[in-house]
Amino acid sequence: MQQRFFEKYESQGLVMVAINPDPDDYTQIPEVQAFCETLGVTYPVGVEETSTYELFTSSFDGTNPYPVDVIVDKQGIIRYVAREYDPAAMDAMIIKLLAE
Repeated sequence: MQQRFFEKYESQGLVMVAINPDPDDYTQIPEVQAFCETLGVTYPVGVEETSTYELFTSSFDGTNPYPVDVIVDKQGIIRYVAREYDPAAMDAMIIKLLAE
């Protein structure tokens, strides 16, 4: 994500945010930060604060809500959601939205 999208489009206005859904990591923020630094992630990464994963997923229908890729346009409207990583589709959507 860092190289494929963020580094490629940041100068054109792309903003990225990641969310770590593991509630155990909320108490281990330095470890999450170290992991992200090891991967070279420079965009913001948050951690889910829900007390248990079961509580977090209870508000979602179907299977595990993660991983999920969401692309939001400049007006804050969700324009793309995928549970399977599809870099070509994401690339096309980012290009389209940055041009708007």
